[in-house]
Amino acid sequence: MMNRSDGALGAATPVRRIGGIMLIVGALTGSIAGALADQVSSAAVRTEASVESLALQWFERMRTGQIDRGEMTATYSAQLTDDAVEGLSHFLKEYEYGASPTGAQVLMTRTIGDQTFYVVKLVFPRGDAASLMFGFDTEGKITGISLMSMAGD
Repeated sequence: MMNRSDGALGAATPVRRIGGIMLIVGALTGSIAGALADQVSSAAVRTEASVESLALQWFERMRTGQIDRGEMTATYSAQLTDDAVEGLSHFLKEYEYGASPTGAQVLMTRTIGDQTFYVVKLVFPRGDAASLMFGFDTEGKITGISLMSMAGD
């Protein structure tokens, strides 16, 4: 009589057990990861493309003075006063680009603590560029936006 420790069947049993355990662990890990992903809001998931799109939108909104405070953390929204928005809007209107940005490119991404920072280059039709730095918290809310440089400064 052959038992599990004998012959080909016996040799394969530990491998099958390990393989079975790995499948179960993999299935559980996938289920947990899926459940956690479902809990994260779509705003918290930032891709380079979404940050580039936001940079283009932000520049246009800031030029017109029409910002969406719902995209910001409460702390940043409080710091970005209406007077500050008006001043930056005036500055961007006066700074002669001739047109809206034609493209954006993420140049750098860094995560420090619970914030992720993106440096984004905006490109204008005549070749000028502006660099913006965006900060996001773990929920995808904007923690800060800084106009880092502009061509011709």
